[in-house]
Amino acid sequence: MKLEDVREQLWAKGFPFGPGRRKKAIRALVEAPDPAGMQLLADALRDGHPDEKRIIKALLGLEPEEEPDKVAALFEAWRADQPPALGGVLRSLGWPRRCAIDGRTAKGFLALADQDATDDVLSVLVDFARAIPPQDEALNNDIFAAWNRSGSPQLDQVITAQGRQPADPAFEALHALVAGDLARYQSLQDSDGMLLAQAFEMAPEPFRQRIAQAVQASGDMALLDAYRRAQQHSGMEGTQLIDNLKRVGDHDGLFEALRGQRLLDALPLCEYWAGTDGRPSDNRRRQAVDAGVAAYIALGGIEIEPGPDLPDGMVDIFVHWREQAPSDQQLRQNLDAEDPFDKARGLYLGHERGLVDQARLRQAGESDHWPGRLISRMLVPPEAGEAPAEDHVIWVNAVSSDASLLHAPIEVGPDEYTQFSERLEQARGEAASTASGLLEILCAFQGAFGAGRISVDEMDEAPDRAALVTEDAKNVDFD
Repeated sequence: MKLEDVREQLWAKGFPFGPGRRKKAIRALVEAPDPAGMQLLADALRDGHPDEKRIIKALLGLEPEEEPDKVAALFEAWRADQPPALGGVLRSLGWPRRCAIDGRTAKGFLALADQDATDDVLSVLVDFARAIPPQDEALNNDIFAAWNRSGSPQLDQVITAQGRQPADPAFEALHALVAGDLARYQSLQDSDGMLLAQAFEMAPEPFRQRIAQAVQASGDMALLDAYRRAQQHSGMEGTQLIDNLKRVGDHDGLFEALRGQRLLDALPLCEYWAGTDGRPSDNRRRQAVDAGVAAYIALGGIEIEPGPDLPDGMVDIFVHWREQAPSDQQLRQNLDAEDPFDKARGLYLGHERGLVDQARLRQAGESDHWPGRLISRMLVPPEAGEAPAEDHVIWVNAVSSDASLLHAPIEVGPDEYTQFSERLEQARGEAASTASGLLEILCAFQGAFGAGRISVDEMDEAPDRAALVTEDAKNVDFD
């Protein structure tokens, strides 16, 4: 009987002949030497055949070691649609030992293992993975990758129970760290931490949490340092970076993460440090954290109320400027642009990159155009005793209040540090206020980042064009 004729008989309808014809077709497909009929039976299970139980019983009668081609064909048919009924059959039959698994076949099946894979699908893949020769390191790579994507405990068990070794040592490092097996990780001799960095970069978030737990439990400073470098290697920043460093109690890394940030970014860390005894290892930074925490506690905490959502189709101009990612040369050109918004972009982003000093920002505060005045009031603290002038743009006056301190940079040069220190000295003589508390925190962190620290040698020429010349500088420590 031809395959097309069997297909027609397999779906025969009507009584009394329909059931008998279907039964005969099922038996013919199972008993035929040609494995092509397995696809027809797999399709029938997928499409809700009226004799599903009969088909399953017939397929369970196959002998994997005597009819390997048929069983392998069933696996291939399952891969296209993963019908649950056929999955149960395959779990019972297992992959035939006489059928070698090549790289293409392994990749095709194991690619189905991802975070959305159902338990039924993973169960079939686990049986399939178990049949792959454990000594084949190239195929082991695919098993490790499938485990990493899916997070399947069953695939993890296959790897562990069969002692599988991947060709890529980064997978081995990942598996060891996720399992908390530090001895196995140390055996990889990852002296430069690159394997940890690669493992962290490929790991999904649940595995990153387990890596952090292993690093924290180790108490190994070299491993902690490698973990910190892994964050940098992955390009992670912002809140996610801070969260990862908190997980391992990396207080040195947390403090270093403030470099280039603003006071607003330091406040959540003050809250974190207020609830833990952990501190940076460097004495100067440890004292800065203690001072910042004391000031934060004295303030009673600070709640930052988010602004209202923008109307549809609009974007925050500061976000827009950053997304444009202009070069330093473009920002310098913006500073002399006629368009007030181009000039404001040059001032704002130029200040973030150290291209614009306080003097130029103060000069912008006298601009005829409000965008320049806005940037000036946001970024330049008023001189001691200076009251911001009234401005017809209400937002300019609003951001020149205490809230403007939240945008003050943590890492500054001697001139800026002196200005903030003078403001702090004046604020200390007044009644306690939010501004004085914010200044306490700001100056503590600025000082710890070396603001105003200058090294002196016998050369009488500047070593580079960014060098500073100071004369009777205030609040500058020479050491």
